[in-house]
Amino acid sequence: MRHRTRTASLLLFLLIGVITLLLVPEASAEAGRGDWAARIAEMDRALAPGQTQAAAAAWREAYVTAHVSHDWPGMIAAGDAALRAGRATGTPELFAPRARRAYLTALLRARRQASREGVLAAAEAFGRLGDRDAERRARSLALELATRAETDARRARAH
Repeated sequence: MRHRTRTASLLLFLLIGVITLLLVPEASAEAGRGDWAARIAEMDRALAPGQTQAAAAAWREAYVTAHVSHDWPGMIAAGDAALRAGRATGTPELFAPRARRAYLTALLRARRQASREGVLAAAEAFGRLGDRDAERRARSLALELATRAETDARRARAH
């Protein structure tokens, strides 16, 4: 009887552990999204009264949290925030390379995830940055992704 109780307790413990492992990454990703968005909002609030050092610190935190979130929307948002910070502080030459790096990271992540939406978002971001060559290349990649998805769908229907 004692052995059955221990076994049942152990199985219950293992089941709870598995469920936790399955749910925690999703909760972590949601928390990461909220973190970078909150840091960007903090940066915007600091920019309004001209607190440039506080804004720059908030942007760095936003960039890091977006980077560790492993999603492309956070990197697009961090790049857009960098452009706003550059305009507001009168130092676009300082923030433009940061925006470019964020957009490139977003593009690579979107491509790895086969997200046509993400690749197009990166293309538009490069357009906002004024980098027409990167914008054109990203749009070409989005077209390749769409073509590949269409081909895969046709193959799936054929089988």
